[in-house]
Amino acid sequence: MKYSRKALAILLCAGLAASALAGCGKSNSGTSENAGDGKTGETVKLIWFTEQMDDVQHARWMKYVVTPFNEANPGYEVEISATADYEQVLKVQMAAKNGPDICNMGGPTITSEYVKGDKVLDLTNYVTESGLDQVIFQWALDSCKVDGKIYSIPNSYEALMLWYNVDMFEENGWTAPTNYEELESLCNAIQEKNLIPIAFGTSDFKAINEQFVSVAFADYAGRDNVVKALNGEMKWTDPIFQDSIDCLNTMWQNGWINDKKSHAISDEDSNALFYSQQAAMRMTGTWQLGTYANQIKDFKYDAVPFPSLREGVPPTLPLGAGGVIAINANTKYPDVCWKFIQSMFDNKELHAQAVAEGAQTLPMDIPEELYPDTMNPVDKTIIGMLEETQKDLSAAGHVMWTYWPAETRQYMMDNIEKIYLGELTSKEYLEKTQEIFDKELADGKVPVVS
Repeated sequence: MKYSRKALAILLCAGLAASALAGCGKSNSGTSENAGDGKTGETVKLIWFTEQMDDVQHARWMKYVVTPFNEANPGYEVEISATADYEQVLKVQMAAKNGPDICNMGGPTITSEYVKGDKVLDLTNYVTESGLDQVIFQWALDSCKVDGKIYSIPNSYEALMLWYNVDMFEENGWTAPTNYEELESLCNAIQEKNLIPIAFGTSDFKAINEQFVSVAFADYAGRDNVVKALNGEMKWTDPIFQDSIDCLNTMWQNGWINDKKSHAISDEDSNALFYSQQAAMRMTGTWQLGTYANQIKDFKYDAVPFPSLREGVPPTLPLGAGGVIAINANTKYPDVCWKFIQSMFDNKELHAQAVAEGAQTLPMDIPEELYPDTMNPVDKTIIGMLEETQKDLSAAGHVMWTYWPAETRQYMMDNIEKIYLGELTSKEYLEKTQEIFDKELADGKVPVVS
């Protein structure tokens, strides 16, 4: 979806598997791609486009992704192209029928924008012929379908959770909340200690706002109502959704969400507040597993589903694909691109080792015994929770970057802070949301959600 740290974690597992690739087969168009097969002496460059990263992340990316692939495939050289605002840059490149061979995208619904212009490759035959449709979780693969065809592959799955400082909780006799009343009592007690209840920051990347909106809908409106709205069977202007947004706004106005300063600090700043124990809790996603294992040394931590915000709605884990990989319809080497993607799913043992080192989990079954004994026990527990939730989706909510159509999603995450700051009412916010959603629904840009 969203963050350079997360992109690195996704690609770590890809790099470990990349050595499985060799050569280039016959393309989907029926033409043979011979350049770069080790016989002509030519080297084919494949461009993989993704979001910006820092120097440390780039070095790791080279170590775990680019170098292993290039060494195992002398006829091909992967060249990474990374930039800030990469999704906007990608739009411009693809509109010009140019761009990378392989592109990371923040979520399945983003891909639908490119499908309408025939800019990304239909991967349906690749998926079925390779048997990957029997490997990837069905709900994750279904989220990548547009008009019944598969145009991208989910390269991770993740959930939003409430992380908390176990030592601080034990010292103060606090317990992880399961409902709104418990959350209110806990946040008040934390504030009495002059601490921030929930660390959360969006100043560097406003898309992060979609996380709390996803939580509010999942834990207040409830799974069934969200499904109805996404399928056009219920309006976003329904009182249950307005009440959800009002509940979120109340939490913000109460100072529970970063002392009413979430819009003024960055995502990394909010992590720093949690690390330094100035915040007792942190609302973020499971993509933080490897990061927290490396960064948090001074206290024990754990994570639970965000508490229920309305009676009758159980604590729900908003779940979705962390991001997707698509293939440019104009690439000359679709088979090579596909083999690279497929290789990510080929070796479960290697993938389990990568996850133990901080990579995100691919949406497929990984036997518990494959995870090394050295794996962080908290990580193992949370991954187990993810696996159990995806088996019983009645306990799963929906994250915006997987299920919301692109323009609706953009409006909602760009404007939720206006409600916090008194510049927009929840009613106005949802009326505009419905207006945009209706157009996207009519244009066929909204996937069927179950």
